[in-house]
Amino acid sequence: MGNRLFVFFLLSLAVLAVFGRTIWFDYVQLDEGIILVNNWFFVSDISNFFEAFKHDINYPSNIAPYYRPMFIVSFILNSQFGSSPLVFHLGNILLHIIAAYLIFWLFLELGFKKEISFVSSLIFAIHPVVTPVVAWVPGRIEAILTIFTALSFIMFIRYLRIGNWRYVVGFFIFFTAALFTKEVVISLFPVLAFYYLIYRKEKLTKLMVRDVQQIPDTDRKRIWFWLIGSAAIVIFWFFVRKNVLAGAGIIDITFLQILSMLWSNSAAIILYLGKTILPFNLSVFPTLNGSTFIYGFVALIFLVAYWFTSRIKFSTLSALGLLWFVAFLTPSLVGLYPTEKMAFFEHRLYLPLVGIFIFFVGLPTFRHIDMSKYRYKLPITAVIILFSVLTFNYSGFYSDRLTFWGRAVIDSPLSPQAQKGLATAYLANGRVDEANERFARTLELNPQEKNVHLSLGLYYLGQGQYDKGKEELEKEIEIDPNQFIAHHSLGRVYAQKNNYKEAEKYFLKTIELSPDYVLVHQDLVVLYFVQNKHPQAIAQLKELLRIQKPEAMHPQILKILEIYAKESVLQ
Repeated sequence: MGNRLFVFFLLSLAVLAVFGRTIWFDYVQLDEGIILVNNWFFVSDISNFFEAFKHDINYPSNIAPYYRPMFIVSFILNSQFGSSPLVFHLGNILLHIIAAYLIFWLFLELGFKKEISFVSSLIFAIHPVVTPVVAWVPGRIEAILTIFTALSFIMFIRYLRIGNWRYVVGFFIFFTAALFTKEVVISLFPVLAFYYLIYRKEKLTKLMVRDVQQIPDTDRKRIWFWLIGSAAIVIFWFFVRKNVLAGAGIIDITFLQILSMLWSNSAAIILYLGKTILPFNLSVFPTLNGSTFIYGFVALIFLVAYWFTSRIKFSTLSALGLLWFVAFLTPSLVGLYPTEKMAFFEHRLYLPLVGIFIFFVGLPTFRHIDMSKYRYKLPITAVIILFSVLTFNYSGFYSDRLTFWGRAVIDSPLSPQAQKGLATAYLANGRVDEANERFARTLELNPQEKNVHLSLGLYYLGQGQYDKGKEELEKEIEIDPNQFIAHHSLGRVYAQKNNYKEAEKYFLKTIELSPDYVLVHQDLVVLYFVQNKHPQAIAQLKELLRIQKPEAMHPQILKILEIYAKESVLQ
């Protein structure tokens, strides 16, 4: 136990040395705006712990086709220690340290030597491609997924070897947590199946002939129990997820669409492979048309050549490592956008990267390395230093919004999303002329790009330029009729002009598009109250009380609530 605590301590020191400065970083406004800023009243309330399992990832201020409640729960827990970006960056660092340590533990369970397991987990901890998982707050989802996936694998290994029911229960608990973190963990099944075949083959070779029948029968019973329990968990999760997303009006993509996207985006596997072995072409916003594949092809040629020259057998841990890499990476090729618009973010490499380490550590050449000899110490030390420097420098691009999106445009100049992100960053800094240039470039790349006119409209409204804001918001609705924030903002424009009829129309449309959007219910309460339409105001107030606690409400709403409460009309 003492040695393991020392390993945890060393890993913590390494992570803090490389990523410690990220605690001072700001948000880069890639998803943080919705999850943490707009939804702060939800994620800051610990009583919403179980409520997170009833909604999609962006509830209540937006809608997203993702069901990942454990991810939101991590923010709910983290928010209890403060509201600044520093608190959440510290949370990311802690999650990364835990993930790195569990990889060390997993490698020990796989039978690797302690020194090799430690070095592997150390290099993983400071590998350049893990940077966004630590430096970008929403990137933590991959660390959480890896924590529960590693624990699931560890429990599975122990269950096979020992057969104690506590380990299979542990597997069910951790696998369920992983599944409610991110659906990618379903890819663990082929990995576990492959590991079982390796385990069974090794076990049979050690048995005497008279024992061959008895032990495999015991193993089969264990496997059947595990399979039935795992299937029940997946079925339960599937129907919960389906009901939640259906309730939000979200339709899943079809199986044929998934296959089509996998085929269209298959080249990204080469791109990702290069970044794992030769991490010199990293990008905060990587796209296929803006990336070089040379590192990926070099890495692929090296792996194929090494495989055949070393005559590696398929029933080995090295083969398991490659299966791990492909199995966990493949779901990342499926996205909501066509290939030319899709960004292949590096945080998705976090869990697949573990497979590359298993591949190398499982090779006979690496498994028998004597870490006491300088011919091994020197190159490993050189890799650790090189990766640490690369990671430290690369993390700087996540320091703030303007730096991040400025780098995104350099990395992917033909991406309308990157141009739009930089334009929005300029706008937030009051650099309107530069923002307009980038917005114009965005529309030049994609005339139907969503949220361009929305950003401009909200900016003009914030500056009190209501006519300009109204014009931009109307343009946004022409492009995206379901943009509920644009409808809500137009309602506010008309309310500002005392055109209550038009304001009500846009507010009600907003509720139609996003029934649990708190701000529009608040505005309708005020709108009806000032017009003495008390039954309508009370109805909206009741809806508001359904989705928001009084202590989180705006002071103006609380005053109206007190008035109606005194008149006993809220019963």
